[in-house]
Amino acid sequence: MALCEAVARSAGQSLDDITLFTKIAEGGSYRIFQATFKDDVKVIARLPYPSTVPRTYGIASEVATMEYLRLHGVPVPRVFDWSSSTSNQVGSEYIIMERVPGKELEETWYTMTLQERRDMMEKIVDVEKILFAIRFPAIGSLYLKESLRDGIVKVDLPPDATHRETDRFCIGPSTEFLWWYSRRGELAVDRGPWENSEDLLKAVGQRELMWLQKFGEKRFPNEPAYREFYNHQKVDPKVQIASLLDYLKLTPHAIPERDELNQPTIRHPDLSPTNIFISKSGDITGIIDWQHTTILPLFLAAKIPKHFQNYGDDDSENFQPPKLPEDLDSLAEIEKDRQAELYRRRQLHYFYLGFTSRNNTAHFDAMGTYDLVVRNRLYDTASRPWEGDNTSLKAEIIQASTRWPGIATSAMKTAEFPVKYSEAEVAECLDVDAKQKKMDEQMQILRDFFCVNIDGWVPTGLYDEAREKERCIKLQMLEDAETEDERREIRENWPFQDHEELD
Repeated sequence: MALCEAVARSAGQSLDDITLFTKIAEGGSYRIFQATFKDDVKVIARLPYPSTVPRTYGIASEVATMEYLRLHGVPVPRVFDWSSSTSNQVGSEYIIMERVPGKELEETWYTMTLQERRDMMEKIVDVEKILFAIRFPAIGSLYLKESLRDGIVKVDLPPDATHRETDRFCIGPSTEFLWWYSRRGELAVDRGPWENSEDLLKAVGQRELMWLQKFGEKRFPNEPAYREFYNHQKVDPKVQIASLLDYLKLTPHAIPERDELNQPTIRHPDLSPTNIFISKSGDITGIIDWQHTTILPLFLAAKIPKHFQNYGDDDSENFQPPKLPEDLDSLAEIEKDRQAELYRRRQLHYFYLGFTSRNNTAHFDAMGTYDLVVRNRLYDTASRPWEGDNTSLKAEIIQASTRWPGIATSAMKTAEFPVKYSEAEVAECLDVDAKQKKMDEQMQILRDFFCVNIDGWVPTGLYDEAREKERCIKLQMLEDAETEDERREIRENWPFQDHEELD
């Protein structure tokens, strides 16, 4: 009842005017409710789970992000009311906002014609063009000034001649999920804001180092298929600690020297078809789910969103126009489905790059600079939570050593690489890394075929089909196995099985 009262009040309506109040979804971070009023106005209320992180900062930053982006013409929902405290009549943090008109892009994403998908990708890139054009004075997450308590470090946004209300906002601690994941919120680390790229890169390495030193224990790799690469033995976090110390030796010397590549840049943290709403005519009516939004240097922000990229495919990486195989009609049904999905992924990659090259040149130029890709991968791998993989970060450091003159600052281009490994150590690491990457590619092919994301989520309407595909593939692999030991290995390490979610 308290939530209904808060929703009605925020929408300027009476509690008696609510004709329907229902929970419409449970996302990764929020329970989502919808209130429908007598005049057919619909209002959304989002309440975080008790386990959602970060507390207080998360709601405050998401609201500020939406408010700020609305000022710049980005299609986001209007916020009617919010609270970043549990000390209210609802007894929970919450955001109450308008129901975005239209339907989720996800509903038609897999059935669109080529032209419809092409047009939609251009509209998505045009929204990103707005984001990339906004200038910020620091790295971190957005807040309204009054939402941060005294003593929290912040960088105020200056007044903007076009958008005068921007001086209500500031940049404060990062709300990116990895800063708070798996008890990282308990660590006394620098969460921002950061005034330069070097401080951010150092802070990420120090965060992961401190987490391992406090919480790291021997464990099996989280990815079952990796376990054979470690002889089915538990992995020691001391190896990853050593790699993080090596990473920290590199960071002061691997920052781009061009100012524009260090420009703090804002992007949607999960730009996917489920978070984009469209009208019947195909226009974008709203983009939702801005939680965990972080402002990053351009050289780290520059990448194709994961839902639109097709890296690892030669045609996509060489920017080739997508084509279906000429012998498609003669293929088995399962292979036809796989080729159709590959064709769709190639389309998305091709269209995204094509429109970005034309409409968002700053982003395209940054993505096309190889030395930035090396730096980006190094940062992403160092910031990744350790889950029993002692190879990936060390392999990225080794790859950086082979490109050192291209990524090093001017003062270090002729200096020796700051980290030394023996030839045997390098060979062993790169061998395991290549095997892991090959396994990752095979796993991604399966996920794409099942329409399952990396966390195991699948669109509700495709769940039964995904389960049937998964069952058939598993049976086929068991039939193809030559020994009982191989079959036992498949059963024990099958990646699409139920497991406990510990975090």
